[in-house]
Amino acid sequence: MTLHELGHFVAAILVHAKNVTLHHNFVSTDLFAMSTSRAVFYSGAGPLVSLLIGICFHLVCYRQKKRGLAFLFKLYMAVFGYIGFLGYLAIAPLFTYGDTGYIFQALHFPTWLTIVIAIMGALVLYLIISKLMRFFVEMGTGSIIADKKSRRTFMRALICYPLYIGILVTTFLNLPVPSVLSLIYPIFSPFALMWAYDSAIAKPYPTDNMSIDINGINRIQPVWLIILFLIIVLNRFLVYGINVN
Repeated sequence: MTLHELGHFVAAILVHAKNVTLHHNFVSTDLFAMSTSRAVFYSGAGPLVSLLIGICFHLVCYRQKKRGLAFLFKLYMAVFGYIGFLGYLAIAPLFTYGDTGYIFQALHFPTWLTIVIAIMGALVLYLIISKLMRFFVEMGTGSIIADKKSRRTFMRALICYPLYIGILVTTFLNLPVPSVLSLIYPIFSPFALMWAYDSAIAKPYPTDNMSIDINGINRIQPVWLIILFLIIVLNRFLVYGINVN
């Protein structure tokens, strides 16, 4: 989310917006003082950065054969990168003050077209997450994946429990919020990951070419705790904002 907002921040600087401030979950500036083209560029920069994150980490996961905690981090980055773009398309008809909702309104898209784009965005997001589910399954050993019951237990531990805990943590880290949408995103968007959850359990995937780092999965390295601490510090620092006049 910080990278998403950083996209807005850089775009605002590029269009010479006035009094631009980067916060932990939004960028404040005078949007209505911009021309339509500059406002559209500014509003679209965040979702486009998210899409770029999704594509880049998806390609990294596709090429990487070793499965471990670092791989899982990259996989989640891919998932939420796509959600940060396609999810915004899906909610565009409901929130005209959101990134995509504002763009479609500013470009005078008819309601039916906005709805069609939203449906297509949700459909593409479902298809992509369905493809990414294979990588989650491949985190398990051959014996876990071969048995449906153990595969279900494993996927619940790998996706469901972190998802529920993560929603609580990220919702807290999103406080304070400038609008309702800023809370809706961290609370509800992760559940897009559950759209294809059953497909991951339905059938085993071949893992002949995979290398699973069991120790790397079972033991959290100190570097990950340091990274987590720095992310939280950065998040809290951005609550006060970084201003560019």
